[in-house]
Amino acid sequence: MLAERRQIVRIVRYLPKEKLARLLKYAEELEEELTPEDIEAIERGKAQIARGEWVSFEEVKRQNDL
Repeated sequence: MLAERRQIVRIVRYLPKEKLARLLKYAEELEEELTPEDIEAIERGKAQIARGEWVSFEEVKRQNDL
């Protein structure tokens, strides 16, 4: 764990300002906990995928003229 922290500090030290802002936003997202509703939605989605109830992103774009 300590080695990872040192590596992160080395990387962060040299990041440009705009990338630091993106990194901070990402770190804040990592910090957020999933709600029971989030977990339920994820489980429903996984079950749909297991049943073969999905379409590719390419198909979604085609259906929506994107």
